[in-house]
Amino acid sequence: MYTEELVLLYVTFLTVIIGLLINGFIVIVNLLWWIKRQTIQTIDVLITGLVLVRIVLLSIYTQDIFYLISGWYLIKFVAINEYVFTFTVCMNFCSLWWGSVLCVFYCVKITTYNNRLFMRLKMNISKLVPWLLLISLVISFLSSLPCRWVIFSIHVVNGIDNGNGTMETNVVNMFLINFAGSIIPFMIFCVSIYRIILSLLRHTRNMSGRDSGFSDAQRDVHLSVIRNMISFLLFNALYFVAYIMYAISLHLKITLLNIVCNICMCSYISLHSISFIMSNQELKMPFLVVLSCTWLESFKEQTP
Repeated sequence: MYTEELVLLYVTFLTVIIGLLINGFIVIVNLLWWIKRQTIQTIDVLITGLVLVRIVLLSIYTQDIFYLISGWYLIKFVAINEYVFTFTVCMNFCSLWWGSVLCVFYCVKITTYNNRLFMRLKMNISKLVPWLLLISLVISFLSSLPCRWVIFSIHVVNGIDNGNGTMETNVVNMFLINFAGSIIPFMIFCVSIYRIILSLLRHTRNMSGRDSGFSDAQRDVHLSVIRNMISFLLFNALYFVAYIMYAISLHLKITLLNIVCNICMCSYISLHSISFIMSNQELKMPFLVVLSCTWLESFKEQTP
């Protein structure tokens, strides 16, 4: 393995570790709040579930890094890798679906529309969230099943499967499966963002009125959610492009491109989790405290 590839692998490993620490921090803080209050809010359930899925994804990427470092691409492990890849795709779809459920929850909770169906949805959204998460998980599992049969193929030598064959990746099928599994939650996500922005613009125009009913605090909530959702949208677009390039790198057997794509995918998970922390005061304050304590401890160790 070349020096630049090895350096990038260590960068990827560092990115994974940072992502695991950040997402693990979110889970621990939410669990502590749950224990303290003896109850947990629906938004915390959504965020915790999404973070747990990302921890699973980061753990899978850690395995890929060790495979790349050791050069462990023996053909007899192809079957195992097929199952791992299918599970990874399932977790990717689940992450996107649960992110869309989170965006829908924000949209229903902070927007106001004079519609009877919408008002009933607003009152019952917290009860529907567990069912939406479960249904999303089932859809993700069913959408990922074709990966087991239509993406990987083994080409044997002289018609004899002696363990020395080559594994081929069908990039077109990989793209089609990812597009088909991602397009619906992505569209739901975009519609929710559009409704939030439309609600903000409508109420902002009415703020000059005496009875607008839209305070500065509500406007700040809208803006905070919009920033968080747009960042999610941008990060998700980056992740999708990196994932397709990752498929191309497998097909062309370009190790350097494979590692760069892994860095981008891991960075997406870490960066969006940081945006979660910065937009949530219950997560932001403990996070800043931990950072300051860590900085002070490192400063003391460096001081003679």
